[in-house]
Amino acid sequence: MCVAEWNEVVFTDESRICLQHHGGRIRVWRHRGDRVLNSCVMHRHTGPATGIMDNARPHMTRIDQRFFVNDQIEFLPWPAHSPDLSPIENMWFMAVQRLTQITPPAATPDKLWQRGEAAWSAVPQEHIQSLFESMPWRVVAVISNNGG
Repeated sequence: MCVAEWNEVVFTDESRICLQHHGGRIRVWRHRGDRVLNSCVMHRHTGPATGIMDNARPHMTRIDQRFFVNDQIEFLPWPAHSPDLSPIENMWFMAVQRLTQITPPAATPDKLWQRGEAAWSAVPQEHIQSLFESMPWRVVAVISNNGG
């Protein structure tokens, strides 16, 4: 794929940035067979789109697969467990690095969210474009190393 085609790919990842040492995670539990409550799901994307998937088990449920089909999200073939291939890893690193340099630490979830958005937005567009431009050589490196 050429750089122009990589510019059209949606790279996704998740990251956790905490207010407290325990992580402040919100977990929603359900019994096997119970329906997922829409109020517990954050909907953000409307297709069609092309994406990448690391094939991690949390992303491979029937509910996820149905979402991908319904929202017309197609995925490129992608080697499992290959964070070095995904430019979003570099993006998160830069954003989190900026976020952790702000003192004092955020005291509320809203303040943390605002700072997170500001840190993400502070990454220069030229640097983001350079990540897309690096994709052809990243792919060559993975192929040269037999996927490893």
